[in-house]
Amino acid sequence: MAVILHRHLNIMKMKESKKNILKMLSKDGKKKTGKFDRMVLLLALQKIDGEQFEYDDEAVYTADKRCLVYCLSQKDSYTVPEGVEVIGEMAFRRKKNLKNIILPTGLQKISRDAFFDCDLLDNVYVPATVSEVGGYAFAECEALKTVTFAAKPKHLSRHAFEDSDSLSRIIVPAGTVEVFQKALHYDPVEDEYLLMEAQPKDNGKNKDAGNGKHKSNGQDKH
Repeated sequence: MAVILHRHLNIMKMKESKKNILKMLSKDGKKKTGKFDRMVLLLALQKIDGEQFEYDDEAVYTADKRCLVYCLSQKDSYTVPEGVEVIGEMAFRRKKNLKNIILPTGLQKISRDAFFDCDLLDNVYVPATVSEVGGYAFAECEALKTVTFAAKPKHLSRHAFEDSDSLSRIIVPAGTVEVFQKALHYDPVEDEYLLMEAQPKDNGKNKDAGNGKHKSNGQDKH
């Protein structure tokens, strides 16, 4: 039994094909991966070039581990590993337990639909290295209240926060409010959230919005 378990753990650390990853998940009851997870994972895998992927028991990555293809963890807090440069399309879609996400310095892209419909996610800190935030990346996140940007991404979709109705403020670096207004097509009359500059004492890390090492308020209180 011990030999079988050891062999299984070694397999999990190896690079696997799309077919093998899906087969392992469908057979391994301990993963508790439902049909929705497998369906979204299949769609996410199809959007990535290449056949070999890395699987670390919590998430699927491209073989070089630069792109997080899909997160299988159902935890309320998740830290994206250092070295990941891209959060893939739908990578965290409908993670209903996710309250806190820690994004690494060095992250460059948050793809379309990456955190779509994460209902408990209440704040996000976007590192300065992020140059692109895709459409609907944080859409329909019902509890999302605060987003803090350490810098202005080169490409920021106007629909990045679509239908996240609890959003109350987006905190941006000093001198960049107008740039963000244009990128988001911000309308102070129609839009219910505030676009505001980070205060000097915040140093780009507002205490409410959190930073790369700070857990969200929702989790801190539970």
